[in-house]
Amino acid sequence: MLPAKDGATPSADRLAALDALRRRVAIQSSADASEGVKARRVLFSLDLPAVDLHTALDALDNFERAIVEHDYRLVVAARRLRCLAVLDGIIRG
Repeated sequence: MLPAKDGATPSADRLAALDALRRRVAIQSSADASEGVKARRVLFSLDLPAVDLHTALDALDNFERAIVEHDYRLVVAARRLRCLAVLDGIIRG
């Protein structure tokens, strides 16, 4: 089955995957390489404009880096909120 092409609007399946990604980020407490790969696959599958894709990948990278580097909890929380805000923006369109 071919994915629907509605311009920059993700299909229902892709939005569901993006929503699942958002929920994982909201509760994530450790960095897992396989989950990171899944997250990036979801983002790449959305056919986002390059600027939006770069912003989402950057926010995800910064959040995961904060977890790995064991920054202060406030830094991890701030980066999590930034990542969630970017994902919410993509979900809203």
